[in-house]
Amino acid sequence: MGKIFDKILVFLFWMGGGLLMFSTVGTCIDVILRYCFNHPIHWMLEITEYIMLYIPFLGAALVLKEEGHIRVDILINHLSERTRGRLNVITSFLGGIVMLTYTWYGGQVTWDFFKRGVPALESLRTPMFLILMIIPIGGFFFTTQFFRQMVDYYQKLKN
Repeated sequence: MGKIFDKILVFLFWMGGGLLMFSTVGTCIDVILRYCFNHPIHWMLEITEYIMLYIPFLGAALVLKEEGHIRVDILINHLSERTRGRLNVITSFLGGIVMLTYTWYGGQVTWDFFKRGVPALESLRTPMFLILMIIPIGGFFFTTQFFRQMVDYYQKLKN
């Protein structure tokens, strides 16, 4: 089950990278069309705004798995291996709880917007739940990875 989960994390990460590439190239084309031909791509800015919400939620869990998030290790490096391990278990647990709360709330808001059919206020009138649904989806993977990481740290601590 863990290998499938890891493959999903990699897939989501690459999706985020693909969206980043799309928004970068699309924005460059939009700028050229706007200033050289006075004919911009009217939906590009709006889509790019949505993509900027999607990218961190698609990639955060894999970055956590690879321990690529920023750590303030100036104090941690001076602790014993055992103390560092305990601290990692605690911080992973707390991170999981925070993300679980965030994911639950994001899911509630997304579901409410879906039920009510709330559209975005932008020109495309995209249903808001389609924009917000990445919060509970990405949050689920991020939360799960925090708890997986906590279990890994705990098992290392026991050995």
